[in-house]
Amino acid sequence: FSKEWYCKAGEETNIALGPVIEVWSKYRDKAELPPMNLLEEKAQYTDIDKVIIDEENNTVFLEDENMRIDVGSVAKGYATELVAREIEEAGLKSAIISAGGNVRTIGKPLEKDRKKWGVGIQDPDSLIFDTGSNILDVAFVNDAAVVTSGDYQRYFVVEDKIYHHIIDPKTLMPGDYYRAVTIVTEDSGVADFLSTSVYLLPFEESLALVESLDGVEALWVMKDGEI
Repeated sequence: FSKEWYCKAGEETNIALGPVIEVWSKYRDKAELPPMNLLEEKAQYTDIDKVIIDEENNTVFLEDENMRIDVGSVAKGYATELVAREIEEAGLKSAIISAGGNVRTIGKPLEKDRKKWGVGIQDPDSLIFDTGSNILDVAFVNDAAVVTSGDYQRYFVVEDKIYHHIIDPKTLMPGDYYRAVTIVTEDSGVADFLSTSVYLLPFEESLALVESLDGVEALWVMKDGEI
């Protein structure tokens, strides 16, 4: 990640948002909305510039004892990428890793009549175990990651409104622009990071971000179901 790249994509994905995420997690367990004054209080402790990384000693220091780190927007994709690279280096030529919303492919399928892996993109309105088709579209890729962020798996309902787990650092509320966003790019960590960033931006800004990055494709499912 270059500084320039992070400035383009990273504002929406703040790993220092932990205190706010922690509040949402506690209230999600009770199926209640957290009070905004509590969220605003915790938001005072989310300055990412106060996260001090010492690369030489492999340490992270938080300047304020009230701070918390939450890497849910990137950790799974990053870990998936590390696994993929390690098993490639060990000699595996063809594989597909599914890490729950994060798919990483290695090489191409071994079947002679298949040139690419087909990764299904779930319809947000269908359950994963529906007897009918729950696939909205298929991404055909080799040596690439397909990562989706959406409102349809981790959520709770209050007064018939869905509140999911992807929190917008500007509003301190769940992002409300889309049902889902899928990112396709080479690196699973980058794809995971971007799926959150793109999900939390209005469409014109979201589209501009994707178009500014080489080797990145995206699929948006809008609130009304439009793709």
